[in-house]
Amino acid sequence: MNDFQILKKTLITLSVLFSLMIHGCVYRIDRVDIEGKFQGNPKSYIYISKFEGDGLSLIDSIKTSSKGYFKIKVKADEPSFIIIGLNRFESPITLLIQPGEDLRVESDNSNLSDYKVFGSNGSALVLGLNLKLKTTKRQIDSLKQVYNSNLESLKIDSIKDVLDSTSNILLVNHRNYTYGFIKDNTFSLASILALFQSYDSLHPVLDYMKDRNLFRLIDSTLLSVYSSNSLVLSYHLKIQRLDSLYEQSRKRDLMYKTGDVLPNVGYPLVTGEDLFISSLWFRYILIDFQGSWCELCKKNNSQLREIYKEFSPKGLVVIQVALGTNPDSLRVKVLKDSLIWYNAYVPDIYSSKLLDTLKISSIPSSYITDRWGVIKATNLSGNKLRLKLSELLPK
Repeated sequence: MNDFQILKKTLITLSVLFSLMIHGCVYRIDRVDIEGKFQGNPKSYIYISKFEGDGLSLIDSIKTSSKGYFKIKVKADEPSFIIIGLNRFESPITLLIQPGEDLRVESDNSNLSDYKVFGSNGSALVLGLNLKLKTTKRQIDSLKQVYNSNLESLKIDSIKDVLDSTSNILLVNHRNYTYGFIKDNTFSLASILALFQSYDSLHPVLDYMKDRNLFRLIDSTLLSVYSSNSLVLSYHLKIQRLDSLYEQSRKRDLMYKTGDVLPNVGYPLVTGEDLFISSLWFRYILIDFQGSWCELCKKNNSQLREIYKEFSPKGLVVIQVALGTNPDSLRVKVLKDSLIWYNAYVPDIYSSKLLDTLKISSIPSSYITDRWGVIKATNLSGNKLRLKLSELLPK
């Protein structure tokens, strides 16, 4: 073979390779091929949604074949979370996809509660993470069932102690597992899911106040790799907000104690005036902080009505501070509920000089002071509040 033939063959080979690179990359670099089989779901619609910011956006739907097969191409130019379900509101399958992946999903359950995934390392991580949480929740639920079935037992107290101890072990073990998962996958978006897992709406697996360094570690590592990824940027903004709350919590770390003098600050009333304790000449003042979303606050409020009727003639003043509301909304509530004490408001609970100064970081919270601002008690409600007021304001 002469030099010309060798050169010609080389050029042809390079041309073919270049063509494959161009067409192959253009076709695959911004897409993910997802195929699957959902046993028990013939000719059913499959809905595919994508995490965007803090919410889900429906991106496509497809009908399975008579045997439950489906295949779909999803546009993905960055690592993304894809959610798959049989309707738009319940999506039991979470995939962490990478551009160019060709993955397969299978489920033998008609409700897709158990599934397998092939061809996606990120999705496999998410599946393992979710299975572990599901197992822990199932174990905790079984303990609750044991407790409920023994409510009439004479040994209920000892049974409860054993169940509480077992439950605590489960929670500690799961927390340790989650911590290890995140440390092992600091450069995976699966860690974001792990950080925000929860047993229910009130009990997260991790606590930002306690685990702040771990949250911040994932923020810095993911930003170093995926600086323009929409999910990573959304997570970064969330961390900034949580950091703001963390700093706020430090300012309001501990409420003032009995015997301390409460700062003489102004309470903005719905009437447009600022009320100062120093302007009140009654014997004792209850300063009650509450919010409309707080169920315990609502319960305390119903009890407070009777307490106020009983003790206001003896020299009790109540200043109730409604958090997260504006004067117009509060005026409507005052009229509707016939609230006859002083009503103040805090529109922005995250940026409030009043709450910072008085060290209020949670609700319900309350102070009882004398007219000089000396604190006599904190965080009392119901019968405990009534007993304390009976001691302070005897007949």
